[in-house]
Amino acid sequence: MLVPWFPKKQAAEAQEGTAGAQEPLEDDDEEEEWEGEDQERQAIQERVYAWGLEWSKTPAFEALTQEQKDESEYIVESFTEYMRTYHCAPPEEWNVADMEDCCLDTLVRKISAEESYYRSLAPVLASFFTFLGETGRLRNASRMAQRVLKLDKQIIAAAKDPGNWGMAKSFVMAAKAAGVDITNEADLQSFVALYNARMTGRTSPLPGMHLPEVVADDLETETILYERAGPKVGRNDPCPCGSGKKYKKCCGSS
Repeated sequence: MLVPWFPKKQAAEAQEGTAGAQEPLEDDDEEEEWEGEDQERQAIQERVYAWGLEWSKTPAFEALTQEQKDESEYIVESFTEYMRTYHCAPPEEWNVADMEDCCLDTLVRKISAEESYYRSLAPVLASFFTFLGETGRLRNASRMAQRVLKLDKQIIAAAKDPGNWGMAKSFVMAAKAAGVDITNEADLQSFVALYNARMTGRTSPLPGMHLPEVVADDLETETILYERAGPKVGRNDPCPCGSGKKYKKCCGSS
């Protein structure tokens, strides 16, 4: 049985291959910077993908619950990405201290996911760490697995507290609560515009602004911290949902 996120990854790559040419970047230096970052990220993700393929065939993976298996895609991928971008730690250099910080702060602050993601985070990572240790790919794997299991309840509690959410996640979670389709860029921009209108004392949105009805009903009770709509999100800009990916590879891919 393959890890559930493997088929999704392959399907996403096939779809991206037929999506047409990407938007041009501002200059050659920026393009080279993006390409270098993309190459580093791709190399790490491909390495972890290969490890995950092996892990998916082990009894340890089969011992996970169905919910944990379903969430294993995003957990492994997002943990790998945020350890790289926020803690400067490629997989071979993962350690207990950075892992704790990533699970209790970085992911909680950045990842706008359902509760099942955070319920599954510790068991999935513990299983994956153990596998990496048994195959000689990760030092201190046993300590990391034991420690992340002890953090299980703390992770779940931290993720439920809006006070721990970053600005982008607060916005996305408020949008979800209001029934907004966060994969729809127009609806996201409208949600921000309406919130800004309320904050500046306007009782209605700007003329001609498209607004989902459910937003107008629910937004009055929200306490999100999002100051302005800003310019249109570019395909190479960070996704506004807080995933850490480029918009074209996240919400902008649909």
